[in-house]
Amino acid sequence: MPFKKSMEWRGLPSHGWRWCPMVNGAATQLVCCCGDRGQWICPSRVEKRQTLPLSLGCRGVCFCPSAAMDYLQSGYLETSKLAMRHVSWSLRPPGGPGINPGKLHREAAAGGWSRLGDMLSFGLASEDTKKEVKQSQDLEKSGISRKNDLDLKEIVFVIQSQSNSFHAKRAEQLKKSILKQAADLTQELPSVLLLHQLAKQEGAWTILPLLPHFSVTYSRNSSWIFFCEEETRIQIPKLLETLSRYDPSKEWFLGKALHDEESTIIHHYAFSENPTVFKYPDFAAGWALSIPLVNKLTKRLKSESLKSDFTIDLKHEIALYIWDKGGGPPLTPVPEFCTDDVDFYCATTFHSFLPLCGKPVKKEDIFVAVKTCKKFHGDRIPIVKQTWESQASLIEYYSDYTENSIPTVDLGIPNTDRGHCGKTFAILERFLNHSQDKTAWLVIVDDDTLISIFRLQHLLSCYDSGEPVFLGERYGYGLGTGGYSYITGGGGMVFSREAIRRLLASKCRCYSNDAPDDMVLGMCFSGLGIPVTHSPLFHQARPVDYPKDYLSHQVPISFHKHWNIDPVKVYFTWLAPTEEAKARQDTQKGFREEL
Repeated sequence: MPFKKSMEWRGLPSHGWRWCPMVNGAATQLVCCCGDRGQWICPSRVEKRQTLPLSLGCRGVCFCPSAAMDYLQSGYLETSKLAMRHVSWSLRPPGGPGINPGKLHREAAAGGWSRLGDMLSFGLASEDTKKEVKQSQDLEKSGISRKNDLDLKEIVFVIQSQSNSFHAKRAEQLKKSILKQAADLTQELPSVLLLHQLAKQEGAWTILPLLPHFSVTYSRNSSWIFFCEEETRIQIPKLLETLSRYDPSKEWFLGKALHDEESTIIHHYAFSENPTVFKYPDFAAGWALSIPLVNKLTKRLKSESLKSDFTIDLKHEIALYIWDKGGGPPLTPVPEFCTDDVDFYCATTFHSFLPLCGKPVKKEDIFVAVKTCKKFHGDRIPIVKQTWESQASLIEYYSDYTENSIPTVDLGIPNTDRGHCGKTFAILERFLNHSQDKTAWLVIVDDDTLISIFRLQHLLSCYDSGEPVFLGERYGYGLGTGGYSYITGGGGMVFSREAIRRLLASKCRCYSNDAPDDMVLGMCFSGLGIPVTHSPLFHQARPVDYPKDYLSHQVPISFHKHWNIDPVKVYFTWLAPTEEAKARQDTQKGFREEL
């Protein structure tokens, strides 16, 4: 036999389980065969940390790592009756060429597992896996376990909801789903909290200010605080199984890991030497804090106030705060926290679609205002005309100089190098006083904003223009010390007519023409008690500034900046109407069936 067996088994069942390793080039692939069905479960090429369930008639999970066999060495090879405690495979071809991988592949495909099973019932991986065994033992010591009994009532669910009627409704539907699954399991119902109902202070959506409340209220009888977005879908039994692997008496920060491919302005160019090293959670997949970590963070919050003035990318900033320059735990990636629904092992998934609530808003109900100035008439405005201008039925370009060939409208406000508050408020006044009353929505964009009006029509179908709606990508300023939230201007700011009416009826105005318009608007709406409404489909930066995995579950509406990119190519890659048929199909399939 060409391979030496070196394994310790625990709980080996009697129904014909075989674990059949197979060499495929330089990387080692794990092949699972189940009982007498002889099915090859794991493909020859799979991604690192990919988890695949066994086929029908089999129970358990087969991990199929590629060159880096992270979870194989973590000791997490298990079935309902089988757990591999320690795996150490070594390849020892006894003086011959060993086994031909191509032949193995062909025989596997032909279903010849009885012979291969006898030949490879306990095989190999590469010599490199020996180095990983100690990591497996270290992980076990650190608290990863398959023996933690976890009741559903020990999980506190926090839905990162918003007060806008559309978002509140979506959050309530998710809450009902969680409670129904709990009832079906005949377990005591867990606590399910809606974030926008927890506290009235402006910064509640940033999570950290609420940790002391979670610590005081839930630390005695709970083990986990599990956060999710309104569109996260949760399989409660699988979530219980997943969280039970982690010792709840230890400090855990769990989630689906994102990382920057290159240093980016939205993260203040953090980790510029190696941006991939720092991991932060994708909120769409859900993320979890163990109660001991919540308690630790609460003590820190009480002893020192939050230092950052601006909240730009909350998921990254929370991860930085928890990590605390190495003083706290880094994010632990959890493969069962997912943003797609193609893998059966996922405890969470996320619906990637463009919301549609009835018919899309008509183009004639959306007025688009483009802020520009004379020096950009020659380079930025032609990009708008090449890309998205034709989608807009009502559009005007507001400048400091009248140019009939575009044409532009001179509002009488001098151009400013910094903020554009004076120009923006002049646009609001013009819209309210001079546009037709039937125009329900105003969108203000920069001249280097790339936007899909088509997708915006779909999104706005879910909002009531009779309500005061201020919509876009949400940032925050001074939220730890009584500040305010605002919609960042570069990704586009969307106003309902009612929101503009209430704003201009107040006395809140720019303190100078060059004040930052988006921040002044946020301050004004906060003072009026009108919350901003966040949509992650608007983007203040370029596509390259966001992780690919994050954008993969979005149907984006806008991006911003032409710096070091081809803006026309970006538009036709990410936003062009050629993709709309697919977006419409995904919308109808994924969203309208749920409403």
